[in-house]
Amino acid sequence: MRRELIAAVLACAMPAWAGEAPLAVQGQAAYYGVTLPLAVLAQTRQADLVDIRVLNARGEPVPHAWVEGPAPTVAEAQQHTVPFFQAPAAASATTASQQGGWILDLRKVTGAMLELRLSVAPGTHGVYSFAIEASDDLQRWRVLDGAAQLLSLQHQGRRLEHTSFDLAGVHARYLRLRPQAGSPVPPLNGAQVRSVTHDQPVPPLQWSEPIGPTQCTAQYCDYAVPRHLPLERLEWQLSAANTLAPVDLLVQYERGDATSTPQHSRRHRLRDQLRGVRHKDAPVDPASTWSPLLRTTAYWLRLPEGELRSPALRLDAGAVTQLRVQPVGGMVQLGSQPPTIRIGAQAARLVFLAREPAPYRLAWGGEAAPATSLGQLMPTRKAHDPLPVDTATVVMTPAPAAAPVAPEASVAPAAPAPSRKLWLWGVLLAALSVMGVMAWQLLRPAKTG
Repeated sequence: MRRELIAAVLACAMPAWAGEAPLAVQGQAAYYGVTLPLAVLAQTRQADLVDIRVLNARGEPVPHAWVEGPAPTVAEAQQHTVPFFQAPAAASATTASQQGGWILDLRKVTGAMLELRLSVAPGTHGVYSFAIEASDDLQRWRVLDGAAQLLSLQHQGRRLEHTSFDLAGVHARYLRLRPQAGSPVPPLNGAQVRSVTHDQPVPPLQWSEPIGPTQCTAQYCDYAVPRHLPLERLEWQLSAANTLAPVDLLVQYERGDATSTPQHSRRHRLRDQLRGVRHKDAPVDPASTWSPLLRTTAYWLRLPEGELRSPALRLDAGAVTQLRVQPVGGMVQLGSQPPTIRIGAQAARLVFLAREPAPYRLAWGGEAAPATSLGQLMPTRKAHDPLPVDTATVVMTPAPAAAPVAPEASVAPAAPAPSRKLWLWGVLLAALSVMGVMAWQLLRPAKTG
């Protein structure tokens, strides 16, 4: 009885897992790779993910290691003005959309190509849809972006342009801009390519579920950024078509540190660091809890040329807790309902040893303990050997959707909801005290008469 009581006291004193999810493995292997969903990152206790565990069927932690990329090499981006040529039309071409488009000569561009910037003649008005394709021999082409759009429009007295396109670190000798069906060839008068000579492979982005605002006023809406999730990309989901407004973005950083970024997100960040410089010109006011990030334009337009939506923003803002969306002219500029947003970030990946018995599950939120290194986990692996990737999947239970928040007419802040944490801690401490007294009474030596 004493042993059972001691075990019960220790079980109450030990921190429980904040969450668990089963792992669905594929095949029979000694090691499995796992990509963590963003929902797991938001629930972890530590920003560096040291509270993550992989457990077997007996609840025993099995060895795991994080997949770390090589440290980014410091390099300067280079800007190249590249020649471009009208591609020959097909012999059966009868309309402008059947023309061959443009071919860009990149043979003098060195390194990995990050961005393509196009310029058109002054006074150009229109939407030009095309595919961006790459080739090394002008014979075999691979698609980089099958639905690119060059915009040059006047709308409600504002100039709307989109002339920059992500090349995702591609290496190629030629690019082709091939018009989509029904779209004319864009009237180019210049092309530039931004490249870097030492670039690291960028893992794919993961996107959060749509996030609604936590509070709104007539002037702004605030959004809670999931914990431990670096704000690298932002995608608008506007509620009404034919909406266009300049928007100021402000952020609150974790622990007041405008440069703090979880350790797991500091991988393969060279390209984003080079691109993120242009967003960090606004000074941070130390007397304010909100730091300005950038001004952008949010839009969703239905035009005769086609439907246009704001592209995803590259922010590279680091670890923030709150995002404020503040349109010029108030929230009414973004429609009767506030927009929802999605946040993109690079995925965190780990490899674990398949120590039986299965099945395995992922657990988080418990005691912190560092993972092992890849070299220790896989002692026979050489530096450039491939790793098992995505051979085990975290099976998450979908979270219920949050109700939309409507903008308020006044700007008075809402009273904070009473917290239940103090009450829960009180109950836990009282239970531990009672069990501790019982254990002491049972374990103390009996009195001799």
